[in-house]
Amino acid sequence: MAIDLITANPDENNPDTIAVEIDLFVQQLKGSIPQYNAQFAAVNAAVAAAESAVSALANTVWVSGTSYTAGVVRYSPIDFLNYRRKTNGAGTTDPSQDPTNWELQTSTSLGGSETTTSAIDITLTFTSARLQIINMTAAGKKVTNPPASTLKKGTPVFVYKNDGAYRFSVHKNGGGFICYVNPGQVVAVHCSDTSSSAGVWQVSGEDIEQVYSGNNAEVLNAVDSRYLAVAMLSATQAICAFADNVTGYPNAVVLNYGSASGTPAQITNEAAVDISIAAQTNNQATVVYKMSTGVTKAVVLDISSSTFTPGTVRQIDGGTTGRGTSVDALSSTQLLAVYYGASGGVPKMRVLDIASSVITESAEVTADGTNGSGLYLRIRKVSSSKALLIFLDNTNKKMQCRLISITGSIPAQTGSLLDLTSVLPGSLANKQFGMAVLSTTRAVAVTAVDRTYCDFVVSLLDISGSSPVLLRSRVFNVGVTATVHATATKLDANSLYVTWTGGYSNGVDGVRIAITADDNILLGEISENVEPGVTAAGFYVACAGLDSGHVMQVVRNANTYLSARTLELAS
Repeated sequence: MAIDLITANPDENNPDTIAVEIDLFVQQLKGSIPQYNAQFAAVNAAVAAAESAVSALANTVWVSGTSYTAGVVRYSPIDFLNYRRKTNGAGTTDPSQDPTNWELQTSTSLGGSETTTSAIDITLTFTSARLQIINMTAAGKKVTNPPASTLKKGTPVFVYKNDGAYRFSVHKNGGGFICYVNPGQVVAVHCSDTSSSAGVWQVSGEDIEQVYSGNNAEVLNAVDSRYLAVAMLSATQAICAFADNVTGYPNAVVLNYGSASGTPAQITNEAAVDISIAAQTNNQATVVYKMSTGVTKAVVLDISSSTFTPGTVRQIDGGTTGRGTSVDALSSTQLLAVYYGASGGVPKMRVLDIASSVITESAEVTADGTNGSGLYLRIRKVSSSKALLIFLDNTNKKMQCRLISITGSIPAQTGSLLDLTSVLPGSLANKQFGMAVLSTTRAVAVTAVDRTYCDFVVSLLDISGSSPVLLRSRVFNVGVTATVHATATKLDANSLYVTWTGGYSNGVDGVRIAITADDNILLGEISENVEPGVTAAGFYVACAGLDSGHVMQVVRNANTYLSARTLELAS
């Protein structure tokens, strides 16, 4: 506040004016006294506030068990950084380890470096040094990031350097996979969303592998298993059908992610080959197979928990020649099955209507007039009234693409056939190929080709109309042999997972492929030897996407037995 000036200045050397001047001085002083008092009070209040602020500074160490009021600042005896109390109360956890009750009083990165040698998994906290130099002395170990919700502005970046001889994996808090760090590799992980414990993490670096194969494979039987097929039931469950090569009979098993799978059981007691499976609901699936005589049959499996009950086997085609089957669900009560009705003949199809567990097949319809080849054909749903068929022609063994319409229970060819011969170089043999319908407008086909030219050709198809249209193809060299058999599964509307036998790793390899909005085809980092020692042969590997980040993979393993493993893909 403003204080009035005192202008009177008595001159003690002038006796004639001093009395008057003293009187004026006293009058002015008396008028200013209230103003002085108010100013003094304001100064005193400021002093008290300053003293209070100083007392709140972290000029004393935090003491375990002491009760603190919200707003009090103390420094941690562990890291000597300042923390402000967020709640009233006492505790025995150091402020540097207690983000619930104490807030770090800095917005800058903690920085620092830690070098760790470990034979066990490592879990970081938000006060861990941001450069982690790690030497794992055992295989299959992981590093878990701190809860993202404990990271503050300027701090949510960790840099990992693998200083050892084993690769290790990096995971979100709660378990979600982020990436692998290979020996000698340096990877940075950045958290862009700290609103949850898991957080949202991005990765930067070179040649970063983002397919986690650390989940132990379940060995489900002890018999030679062939003609593997698998279908997704839910985000945590799938069902696999296969042939027991000892009895020749078809079997099935319910596969669980996160818990033990079921026990393989026989579907029926007749020899079966060329097995395919599709799930029309999360508790019902349909198996289609050929008998050794060439007759085509189907059966519904009702699934409860980790067991299944087969319905009555239905013969859907009586032809005694031809090989190969494929089936996909159009709805909860309808499927479309394709098969070869004669050796070297054209592919045939029927709609399978399901009432309870009873199958009624439609009349047989020719799926395409081109002579097909071998066991390898694929049908995939586009919508409840549309499907995409891909098969190999008998002359060149190259992929042919045809769209199918379904009206009621009647399937029919639509438009024209798309022949991919022009984009598949060299001469080919009968080999398993992969396909995935990503949306009602896009599908992807993947096949190995003559290694004189490349390893794989990936073709992107427009399926929005009545005829498939080739948008573009890309070739990739991924390190395979001439006997590659591939399969694929959809992850989401923009990506698929491809896996194959016949790589130089002498096992099953896999890769995620992304499709951009402008129709580019992007190959991810290849994961080698996801399952070791798998023979390069058709139907020895199958996979089904559980969701955009998890794939259930089944293989005929190095011992010829059935193995299942859930692969986790970084999102």
